[in-house]
Amino acid sequence: MNKIELNKIYNEDCLEGIKRIPDVSIDCILTDPPYLYLKGQKLDRPFDEERLFSEFKRVLKPTGFVVLFGRGTSFYRWNMILSEQGFTFKEEVIWDKRRTSSPVLPLARVHETISIHTISGSINKSIINYGEAKAFSLDKITEELKRLGTALNKGPQFHKIVENLKKKNETGTYSDGVGHVGYATSFSSPYLKRHINTYVVESMLNGVREQSIIEENRTHLGQIHPTQKPVRLLERLLALTTKPGDVVLDTFAGSCSTAVACINTSRKYIAFEIEPEYYDLGMKRLNEALSEPKLSM
Repeated sequence: MNKIELNKIYNEDCLEGIKRIPDVSIDCILTDPPYLYLKGQKLDRPFDEERLFSEFKRVLKPTGFVVLFGRGTSFYRWNMILSEQGFTFKEEVIWDKRRTSSPVLPLARVHETISIHTISGSINKSIINYGEAKAFSLDKITEELKRLGTALNKGPQFHKIVENLKKKNETGTYSDGVGHVGYATSFSSPYLKRHINTYVVESMLNGVREQSIIEENRTHLGQIHPTQKPVRLLERLLALTTKPGDVVLDTFAGSCSTAVACINTSRKYIAFEIEPEYYDLGMKRLNEALSEPKLSM
């Protein structure tokens, strides 16, 4: 039996490959299992849920997390199985796709649900750029900037806020010491106290805590898999559940978005993809990500 290697994608059935992963060696399982609703799609194959989730418990550290995408009856069943395995439901995150991915259905679906489970882990406090929290909505940000610009007379503090909004950290988090919401510069101007929400000012300067509804566009440009997730969405989920150097497992790699997110955020990964076609396309995408120069942090 070949030993499993870190930072590698395996073209094999995850139920077989996961057997080679040592006990209590994984920090996070971030995966998007087949929902069994894509009729006629070869990728939407059933799997032994009880057996796989039992393996999840074996390989995951007690403080680690299972992060699952899902929908419908399959998703409900998976959450129940994880509960029966001894996992505690920790959080639910909604991915707001901002546009429908199912135009033929009577109810336009513009979101997906993500559940986070653990034995004894704690969710990280992740700070993201204010503009990103607002989904870079010009309408939302411009309105608040107009009010702030007037209140601050477009002085140094105003320009500091504008520069902060332009900044987008690779990992979606701010380095230690940069500051956190609630500990920002104090604004003592009587005008500001009367007319400006101090929380908004602090948020623009220092960022905001990650939110339970994450808005990330699902672009079809360059998409290689029907259920491909935005890399940035996965980076934000990893910021909540892991730290740099942690090992992340993806049992249904698809387009390898999870692996790319791990590369971008200095996490290690192990992934499985059973379909040769998607494995080849995902590996090409992964190699492109590996060849891209990384910004120094």
